[in-house]
Amino acid sequence: MSKNSVAAYVAIIAAMLFWSLSFIWYKEAYVSFTPVAVIFLRLTIATLLLAVVALTILKTQRINKKHYLLFVSLAFFEPFLYFLAEAHGVNYISATAASVIIALIPLLTPFVAFIFLKHKLKPLHLAGLTVSFTGVGLVVFAGSNDISADLLGIALMFVAVISALGYSIILVKLLKFYNTITVMVFQNLIALIFFLPFFLVFELRGILEISFSLDTYLPILKLGFFASFMAFTLFVFSIKRIGITIANMFTYLIPAFTAVFAFFILNEALYIQTAVGIGVVILGLILPHLPSIRESKKNEPVLSVERAFQEPENTPIIP
Repeated sequence: MSKNSVAAYVAIIAAMLFWSLSFIWYKEAYVSFTPVAVIFLRLTIATLLLAVVALTILKTQRINKKHYLLFVSLAFFEPFLYFLAEAHGVNYISATAASVIIALIPLLTPFVAFIFLKHKLKPLHLAGLTVSFTGVGLVVFAGSNDISADLLGIALMFVAVISALGYSIILVKLLKFYNTITVMVFQNLIALIFFLPFFLVFELRGILEISFSLDTYLPILKLGFFASFMAFTLFVFSIKRIGITIANMFTYLIPAFTAVFAFFILNEALYIQTAVGIGVVILGLILPHLPSIRESKKNEPVLSVERAFQEPENTPIIP
């Protein structure tokens, strides 16, 4: 294995660790901040960092007026609605259960693409969906004593999933005209405009009353820098070297990583039913891709940096 390949695998694992930890950092941030405040501050950090990269390393493109509505719709679905639903959903269910539901996004995407984009749908996708939903049920109800609270959290997480699916459809259309860094920067800027009134009216006074300390703001800094900016950068770096198919397979590790972190950091209970459920979910996620994995290893070309930032499939849904 070459040094480049080793670096790529280290990068993709680091990205998965950061995305897994994002569910933990949400819980930590809620000790001092409300979900809307956390989202707004996280998004501000990530947008500033992406803007710096766009201005110094990669070029953003001018937006055509006829695409304004598409960009606004994209930003509404994600980050605005996605983060809003996810951040509140994590309040009601465990970090592990939240990560498992979010992990269904790549599995559900082909069904949405089939309906709206007329993409082909494999029979194994339906099998994988059935298996994964069984695993989700095992995880979210493991050791549950308050089903009503669980159901509210589950509903909110599925709103996040649905918003991510809507986002993916619009994203495919926009990436025919713009590179990924352009889309990322503008969708974040528009989302900040969406969040700004809520932040100023409901959150600003409360934040000003919180005494500033590194411990208080550290979870938000980690969400903005590691979970949004660094994870995305590492993901694209790995795609360039090992290809999109193999890189995407690593996203299936997120629920397992989150369960371990939640157990050690948040003292969340880790039931046998949870472990079995995570395994079932991962099996369902992998199932549709089994026939193509061996062939992709032989035939899939690695991407240039430019293509890695242009391919629709290469822009992850950032937790």
